[in-house]
Amino acid sequence: MNWPDFTVEGGSIAAGLLAMSLAVATIIVGIWVTYVTYRGYRQSDDQPTLFLAVGIALAFAVHTFARIVFPTVGASSPLTDTAAVAIQIVGLGFILYAVYGRPEHADVRILGGVVLGGVFVFLAPIIAVERTVVDPTTAQDGVNAFAALVGGFVATQAYRGYRRYDSRPMLLLAAGLLLLTVGSFVGAIVVSTFSTASDAEVLAVVGGSELAGLVLVLRSLTQD
Repeated sequence: MNWPDFTVEGGSIAAGLLAMSLAVATIIVGIWVTYVTYRGYRQSDDQPTLFLAVGIALAFAVHTFARIVFPTVGASSPLTDTAAVAIQIVGLGFILYAVYGRPEHADVRILGGVVLGGVFVFLAPIIAVERTVVDPTTAQDGVNAFAALVGGFVATQAYRGYRRYDSRPMLLLAAGLLLLTVGSFVGAIVVSTFSTASDAEVLAVVGGSELAGLVLVLRSLTQD
């Protein structure tokens, strides 16, 4: 399956507009979620909340923004995909550190490892394609599958937090992260494999899953 990006053609104008609208909405909601999280940090001076804000901004708002902007400046589909996924991986690392690590004692080595992991995710597929180790389609599928795997792991840790502390906000966070990563990836595979949907329609499914996930994350932050 060739993971679609915002340079694809095909499908109705309505489907294309819907996909773009959902992407823009995801960016806007992602920025709002980041603001709400950062405001919570300023009010409580709670270090984990700051890491959560940075992670959400990178993993969702900046990630989606990169998928829209990179093709407009001439970036290829593999470059756009790997760059966006690398940004998302770094963001998910920050989120994992916020919900499972010890952000109150921020370890520069761990944070450096998260950033280096993102750089590796960015460079490895490009080098593999340049050296014809794998074809571009396989590389794109691989980096997206890896992002879904990391997202599923982070969501699992959030769910463990819910089970441990009986925290409904943590349950909503876990569900939101699952939709944003695993849900969007699996949705794209199912729709493209078992239907004749165009790339624009697949993107609409991905955008809908990501937007729903962000709404759940926002709800987790505003849950009383």
